[in-house]
Amino acid sequence: MATKAPTDAELESAEERGQERAKLPTALTSATLDEETRSVRLRFRAGIELAIPIKAIGEIAKVPIAHLRDVKASPIGDGLIFDRADVGIYVPGLLRDLFGGAFAGALGKIGGRARSNTKTAAARKNGRKGGRPRKVA
Repeated sequence: MATKAPTDAELESAEERGQERAKLPTALTSATLDEETRSVRLRFRAGIELAIPIKAIGEIAKVPIAHLRDVKASPIGDGLIFDRADVGIYVPGLLRDLFGGAFAGALGKIGGRARSNTKTAAARKNGRKGGRPRKVA
């Protein structure tokens, strides 16, 4: 089955969404390999740093350390890229696998507090309508 190529408008919209995601506090700003502790060090926009042992990451646990030295954060900050090992890892999924849903949910909560122009405009618009609708029991 053939897939339809995205339109210019769809590509532009996707790029804008990616740029917004890269500004979230939960976005990765850098990733490095710490050979001494044999771990991958993640740094998030919120200033949080996390070191994950290589052996705890199934996708790279058996990859030679020399193939992991080029690790970097993906452009929108939601993935790890190991070019030499030809491995990409989605960080929210990795954290969910390691810590369960509670940890990933906490990171999402931090991201939900982020303010973007779009989010601010939507809140103002809802406020003019009388705010969030009350829950009906």
